[in-house]
Amino acid sequence: MSKPRIHLAAVLLACLPVAALASAATPAQPAHGVAPAYTVPIAAALDALMQAPGGAPAMAAVVVQGDAEWIDVRGRVHTDRDAAADAETRFYIASQTKSFLGLLAAVLDARGVLPLSRTLAEVWPGLRLPPPADPRRITMADLLSHQEGLRTETLNIVTAHVRDVPASEYPGLLATEATPRDPGFRYANLGDLIYGAALEAASGRGWRDWLDTTVLRPLALDGISSRTSTVPAAQLSWNHQWDGARWHALRPKPDALMHAAGGLVASPRALARWMRANLDPGGAGRALPAIAWQRSQQPIAQSKLADGEIDCNGYSLGWYTCSYRGQQALMHPGSYDGTVSVTVLVPSVKAGMSLMASSDSAMEGLQLEMMKAFIGLAGGQPGEDERLRRAVEAYPAKVAAQAARRRAAIEQDRADPRWGGWAWTADAAALQACSGNFGNRLFGTMRVAMEAGALVARLGALEMRLEPAQPGLFAAAGAALAPAEPLHCDAGAGQLRWNGQVFDRQATGKG
Repeated sequence: MSKPRIHLAAVLLACLPVAALASAATPAQPAHGVAPAYTVPIAAALDALMQAPGGAPAMAAVVVQGDAEWIDVRGRVHTDRDAAADAETRFYIASQTKSFLGLLAAVLDARGVLPLSRTLAEVWPGLRLPPPADPRRITMADLLSHQEGLRTETLNIVTAHVRDVPASEYPGLLATEATPRDPGFRYANLGDLIYGAALEAASGRGWRDWLDTTVLRPLALDGISSRTSTVPAAQLSWNHQWDGARWHALRPKPDALMHAAGGLVASPRALARWMRANLDPGGAGRALPAIAWQRSQQPIAQSKLADGEIDCNGYSLGWYTCSYRGQQALMHPGSYDGTVSVTVLVPSVKAGMSLMASSDSAMEGLQLEMMKAFIGLAGGQPGEDERLRRAVEAYPAKVAAQAARRRAAIEQDRADPRWGGWAWTADAAALQACSGNFGNRLFGTMRVAMEAGALVARLGALEMRLEPAQPGLFAAAGAALAPAEPLHCDAGAGQLRWNGQVFDRQATGKG
């Protein structure tokens, strides 16, 4: 499975070109609708990007300006199906979930339900963390601003790819799976995951229930959901990856993987309303306390992300605070295998943009350029139209190069000596010896069985095809376009080893 990469181009995501505005710092608000200076160039950019081989099966652009909105959606929800994407299609917005969770936390703080000053020790009095991490000093605000001073790989993998982790398991898993890190800001999923569990432990209600009743319903955001099971199949966008010749469709996340750090699907129409509420808490957002909006957007951590042009040096409870050519903006991206999205807000002109693509085709560098351009153009800065033109023109070649890199990485891995030249032809007895149910306290039960002539391992929501490499070693490949991972089978000991974890054979009928 793919591991998250943390660098500026990956963090500062923006999907599509945005229109050049009038040179005035505050564009004139049209009487009806969003100004054509926004919409015409965006529509043209969508035309070009959707024609690029391997660009995306579906793209959506949403712009709000004051009370007006403009939505343009192209493509299909699945590359092999006829259902067209539209303003009600739900795209997975991944880590953009953090800005919603941050607002929820600010509302619950304002109402005294779970103060942001409450510590982990107050939620879980018996919690033990690896020193020097101290649960008496880590607050809810620290968690949501990525200042908790902890790190983990296993919890990230489990929650993003395998299974739901109940709140009751967090104290034990934090004691064994978390390690201390240097203090200060470090973007990761862990803080939001812990906050979601702490909220349930403190209140008896899960974060999804709280978000529905406290944020989504009051703001009439019925096009946003933390459960893919509630969305009609025709309205649910699939994720996609391009191998240079064809699309690989990745199933939407099941409910169990829609966690507090990345657990929302959203329609373009709902994101328009979400942006207007954030830009105008006294108007569209008046259903929630004004102090909660302020708290959720006010930076409390130094993120120190800069590349010489854009400086995102602040982070609140779910928004980056960025500066580009003198213009201030709020931003949060989202990315996962086969999908990317971003929302950018420019409060000084009450303008915002949400962008979604149902692929991850060469989006990182492109989207960083697009985000810069939107912020600059919203401030009336000259020269940004040329940046957009260059980014769109360069995009097809970058998509092809990314596909080539993916193929090369897989081919290089298959040539690695660890696979033993792929000389092993496993007989039925060898395959049977490595089949069955194998348990691990963290990941759960891995079920291995023959399916359609191939050995397949299922671990929660994760499915891997096992290809024999050499005696006792299989190459485990998931749906994403990435090199396979080694899975070792010790039939005599009744164990499988995968991803640094040992899975022990379970008795027949267990698990």
